Amino acid sequence: MSIKVPPVNTRVMSSRNFVKQMASDGFLPVIALEAFVEAGRTYQAYQRGGFDEARERITEEFSGAVFWLGGVTALNALFEKIGQKMLKLPNKAVDIASDDVRKPLANYLDKERTKEGAVILEKTMAKFKFIKVISSVLIANAFIGFVLPKINQAITRSYHKNKPQEQNNPAVNSGDKFVQRPTMETFKDGKDENNKNVAFGMNLLSIANKFESDRNYKLLSVDAGTASGRAISARNNDERIEILFRDLSSIYFYMFNMQNMNTWLNKIEQNGTGTRLDPVSADHATRYMQEYLKDKNNGGKVSVEEFTREMLGQDRELPDSLKGKFEGEKIKIISLDTFKQELKGIVPEAELSAFEQTAEKMSKLQPQVKGLSILTEGQVRDILNGGHINNPEFLQEFYKNRFGSKFMEQYSYVAQKDLDGVKKELVDYVKSIIETAKKTDAKEVTETLLKKASGNNFKMNALNWGAGFVTSALFLSTIIPKLQYMITKMRTGSDNFPGTKEYENK
Repeated sequence: MSIKVPPVNTRVMSSRNFVKQMASDGFLPVIALEAFVEAGRTYQAYQRGGFDEARERITEEFSGAVFWLGGVTALNALFEKIGQKMLKLPNKAVDIASDDVRKPLANYLDKERTKEGAVILEKTMAKFKFIKVISSVLIANAFIGFVLPKINQAITRSYHKNKPQEQNNPAVNSGDKFVQRPTMETFKDGKDENNKNVAFGMNLLSIANKFESDRNYKLLSVDAGTASGRAISARNNDERIEILFRDLSSIYFYMFNMQNMNTWLNKIEQNGTGTRLDPVSADHATRYMQEYLKDKNNGGKVSVEEFTREMLGQDRELPDSLKGKFEGEKIKIISLDTFKQELKGIVPEAELSAFEQTAEKMSKLQPQVKGLSILTEGQVRDILNGGHINNPEFLQEFYKNRFGSKFMEQYSYVAQKDLDGVKKELVDYVKSIIETAKKTDAKEVTETLLKKASGNNFKMNALNWGAGFVTSALFLSTIIPKLQYMITKMRTGSDNFPGTKEYENK
């Protein structure tokens, strides 16, 4: 039975999209956090150091955030334009990351350049991109760690020079007074196995890719320089200790706490399973299963046993004849032609054509590499097992919900482990529906049960990610500043802002 595959739902409720984006490894969660951080830290700064500290804090937080979040990306783009003009690098977007399934740079070199030209270009790109990302990181660090603090301090000096008699201390708070912010031969990458520079070049490209495409690498690389630069630029040791404590302790809550809390809460709620399908993908999968129920013409319901068999397939072992045919360093792959050849001895002749057609559709979930169509071991299992959620036409739309169309483009890169991860989340989601249905009196999967599963998925995603966000916001905006000020008070016995200590002495 063929089920109508629902298209990507561009009108899915905005709340689901928002939760999906907050759960992503993009910049939205960090940007949203930054709004709370700037407000909280500026307020805490005013409570302790009055106008001087509050003004310095909002200037530092806002200007620093702009460079922290976008500095490396903007500088990378600028240098990329320069490289395209001066070094004749590709003027089209070509991702430099790769795995055993997707090799966008190898595709570009194979298609656009001669063999000799490809080797030269790869070496040039490796060196250029490595220098480019290091330069971008150093410039961003220099601005946030050295230039911005000096500008901030100069503004404060100018203010006190013009108004030397004014006292800048806020009214004393009656409460606590701490505070503040904080493969097959044609499938291999190497053009010449004897070329000693290939491995070196690929290592440089790998490092460069991390800084170009990974949010955490971009932000952590700036964090390291920012904390040290601000500490060096500090006006005295008391301010220096505050800066180091604030900046270093903030890293965890900016970058890792939300993901960790989500994983811990999921494990508690799902008997050890730490991941959960995002609400937009869950909505898409649910609508697909609703179409399945409609096609059954059985009053919108089906037995648990039939639903399990037809959704998940048969869970077969790979035939021994196939096991030795896979290649790949980390991800097992097989060429489409080899798999179709092996199919002749695995499936009945009457079913061979249908299996071959499914294999061809499945191979299009990743671009050809140097003209070669391939399948992963997981895809081979899905083809042999059958099951509606293993249907390549459904999977294509399902992956588009999560990754856009990049996963099928020859010059773009989406890690296969990321696609495999979201596929596992899909399987876990379907299995959770099956387990829920088994607990009902009728032992049936109904449209009502599917709607409840989708709603519960959305609710738990929002709850778990929301808990992580609130915790991070609380620590970054309030708790870390208070601990920072407590350290200074314990060391000096004073609640005053150490950055303006020289003016108090005068």
